[in-house]
Amino acid sequence: MPINANDLINQIEPTLNNRFHLSNFRPGQREAIVTLLEQHQLLCIQPTGHGKSLQYQLPSVLLPGITVVISPLLALMRDQIGQLSHRFSIEAGSINSDQDDDENARTIQLAKAGRVSILFIAPEQLDRLDRVDFFLSLPISMLVVDEAHCISTWGHDFRPSYRQIVYFVKQAQQRHPNLYVLGLTATANEKTENDIKAQLSIDNCQMPVHRHSMARPNIALSVIPVSGLAEKLMRLTSLITNLSGVGLIYCATRENTELVAAYLQKIGISATAYHAGLHADKKAALQQAFLDNAYTVMAATNALGMGIDKSDLRYIIHFDIPGSITAYYQEVGRCGRDGKAARGIILFDEADKRIHDYFIDSSQPLPDDFESILHFIRQSDEAPILSEIKRGTGMHPTRLQVVITELVEQEFLIKSSRGSRQIYSATTKSTPIDLSRYENQLQVKTHELAQMLAYGGNQTDCLMQLLRQALGDAEATTCGQCANCLHKHDIAVMNVEDVKQIQQWINTRVSSINLGKSAKDVAEGVALLDGKIRSPIFINFMRARQVKDPLPDDLQQLIKNGIEQLMMTETFSSIIMLPSTTWQNRLQVGDLISNQLQVPLFADFIYWRDHHEVRQGELLNNDQRRHNVSKNMTCKSQDRIPQGTVLLVDDYTGSGATLREAIRVIRKEAHVNNRIIPFTMASIRWRLGKRGMI
Repeated sequence: MPINANDLINQIEPTLNNRFHLSNFRPGQREAIVTLLEQHQLLCIQPTGHGKSLQYQLPSVLLPGITVVISPLLALMRDQIGQLSHRFSIEAGSINSDQDDDENARTIQLAKAGRVSILFIAPEQLDRLDRVDFFLSLPISMLVVDEAHCISTWGHDFRPSYRQIVYFVKQAQQRHPNLYVLGLTATANEKTENDIKAQLSIDNCQMPVHRHSMARPNIALSVIPVSGLAEKLMRLTSLITNLSGVGLIYCATRENTELVAAYLQKIGISATAYHAGLHADKKAALQQAFLDNAYTVMAATNALGMGIDKSDLRYIIHFDIPGSITAYYQEVGRCGRDGKAARGIILFDEADKRIHDYFIDSSQPLPDDFESILHFIRQSDEAPILSEIKRGTGMHPTRLQVVITELVEQEFLIKSSRGSRQIYSATTKSTPIDLSRYENQLQVKTHELAQMLAYGGNQTDCLMQLLRQALGDAEATTCGQCANCLHKHDIAVMNVEDVKQIQQWINTRVSSINLGKSAKDVAEGVALLDGKIRSPIFINFMRARQVKDPLPDDLQQLIKNGIEQLMMTETFSSIIMLPSTTWQNRLQVGDLISNQLQVPLFADFIYWRDHHEVRQGELLNNDQRRHNVSKNMTCKSQDRIPQGTVLLVDDYTGSGATLREAIRVIRKEAHVNNRIIPFTMASIRWRLGKRGMI
């Protein structure tokens, strides 16, 4: 039975006061909630930090049933759930890939029992047929699409997984005729706005829109030109030393978050790194510690930054340039949410464009990609699962997911279930594939990256005005406080000697090896050289590793230094070497470490069952690399490994597949349950969708 909108509206103020402990709405909040309750739908476009969450939290208290919030921001889910439960006594839960199966199962049971008022789900959950059936079975009263620009091909961050949302909304509307639908975003120009409305509107009634000014008058923006990692770190040090309060440093890659955090720690600044590659428990602990001001600085990818609700961030520094002007507005908008003065700074190196060119290329499918996947599926003896398609085609995983989603939507493929596995079957459809949305996206992403480069190059009178105009804010005026308005530009003073010392630290910095969830009983490992840095010592090592010459002095010293660091916290009982047919200095390294640790060396404990026809670097993606080594190692089980920590040594690691296979052998075949620490001469990054290393 429909609920009387006036009855709900009369409860708005008492609920705001009594449940949310607030005396007043922010400008536009009440009007938005009233419109949603009256018309059952709303698209709300408001700046970051304006309080968009209240616009579904408050109605969820008034409405029966459950509110489902679809959001890609896993860090936001954790933050919101904590606040809803502890501050407002609203029961909430989430289902996402950051949680293990047991955690997701608990949330499912609570939702079935009616003990969850707000359920957060990640968009990729809608790709699973069993999950969609479960969600539709719930008494959904309101659907919230967070980051709604992602459903639009004209949005800067269009995601194929978000296409599932549109179908889910339509299915939910059929199941629940009185459904409320709310779209939220901080970044939608007029074209994106119209596209969102067209997709989410209920029963052909056009979705109303509430748009608020994008002005953030308390944030002072500036750009500092730099060149190279060493100069970035030098300038970053100067900035943080002179800035007060707590800040967030955005990095484009996981590796750069760890690099930045390690350097800041080295110079005595309380810093940590956060990215999607960390175990879920560690991410949750780091996020809470940062919220509690346990760190002065957190270096993070947007896996954290877009979802954190910390009102007292005094500055946001971009160590790498963002990929779009609208993404930058969202990210820099995380600071100064308490209304006090804050700063948004970009360390601008035009060479950073390369990483975004790579991201754009990775997500941009080609006609041959569609044909490749269709051919593989049609030639398969039975309908394959996703991992089999990845392995069979060797395609870049991001691009493959884009193509699979598109083929399903355009009805070239059908998803179905075989037992607990989701499989893909080809249809007989033979019409040309429509790639227009990816042509749109290439146009959008290329334009936005060009805008970002213009911003970084200070090719504008006012930095904030440029951001607001890109977001469709027709009333954007000059802000009067950015570096361009004030004609006060930070000039990086180059201290050549300091830059040289930082570069030396970068070249020889020990980096971590994290094998992820699949090796959760293995300690974080150590790689002595970072292949992405391309330091002289790394290049010499990779060139000489197939030549049986004495170890160079600099490499010997690096090994000794790395072992000394480990000995400060670990007591080793043995060394196990991974097998190799090409690393000629393998035994020299093993003997060097054995002499330093004074523990036995097991150089031939693990060996290959069969000779590899294809080397890891010749394969195209990590699914192929995992398959290439899977179950292809064994061990001399009669050798007894002493109790205590094992150092597992290899020449270099890329996907981590070889290390994981060695650990499987040690655990499952040798029945060794010792603590294991991986140790390699170098870490590299394999290309995805192509042969060789980056």
